[in-house]
Amino acid sequence: MASSQAHFHARSVSLPSRPHPTVPEYDEILCRLKSSESASSSSSSIRNSLEGLQDLHDCLGSLMLLPESQQALPKECHGKLVDKVLDGSLQLLDLCGTVKESLLIMKECTQELRSSLRRKGCDAKEAAKYLACRKAVKKCIQKALRNLKDLETSNKGQDSFVMVAMLRDVEQVTLSVLKSLLSFVSGPKDQSLVSKLMRSKSAKLETKTEFEQIDAAMQSVEKHKAAGINSIQADVADLESSIEDLESGVECLYRHLIKVRVTLLNIISN
Repeated sequence: MASSQAHFHARSVSLPSRPHPTVPEYDEILCRLKSSESASSSSSSIRNSLEGLQDLHDCLGSLMLLPESQQALPKECHGKLVDKVLDGSLQLLDLCGTVKESLLIMKECTQELRSSLRRKGCDAKEAAKYLACRKAVKKCIQKALRNLKDLETSNKGQDSFVMVAMLRDVEQVTLSVLKSLLSFVSGPKDQSLVSKLMRSKSAKLETKTEFEQIDAAMQSVEKHKAAGINSIQADVADLESSIEDLESGVECLYRHLIKVRVTLLNIISN
């Protein structure tokens, strides 16, 4: 990955001849987030990525407020260029809204299941109710993921301006993390029989996510198979805790996205 320090030297003579102290931090966080894209998705790894995104947006906001950046941005951001950047930020806000809604629905559904487990255990009716909620959330998530193709296409290509390139880099890595989060909540897509057989052979080597564990338990209960209530209760409690942690991270990211968008709008409108 090309360093933003190099961008600051080569792409704009209006920016400082020496890189700002925030630039190395920005580069380090961006590189770390990009390198984690290929890592397996878990609630802890996604939480770490959300925290990294907050730090990255803080760095970006600081760099945008530099006098040199405020002089360069209005010149760099004009016509279709600024429209793309602003459209991208708006789509990320919409995507964040979808993530927040999906997590809220799953939290409410999980809390209801946990309450039922405490009162009377879990029967096939309660299991079917939970799985119906999961199906609705998955459908919403798959629709959102399909709608991301336009944003992913717009991210391709190189920008000749340093701040615009940084805005697009942050947009790209934010999109990647949100996609991972949505895929984590949704779980694996429905598979063909062959895929399921192939997956079952390696199932013992895989660690199921919190969502997948509850899904599997509820599918067993729905089919009137024996299930350990105590084990389910513990897993549901873990899932609820993970959802709350992710909710907090997404809410913080949402505020950072708004802050960067407002900063950009203020700079280019002056």
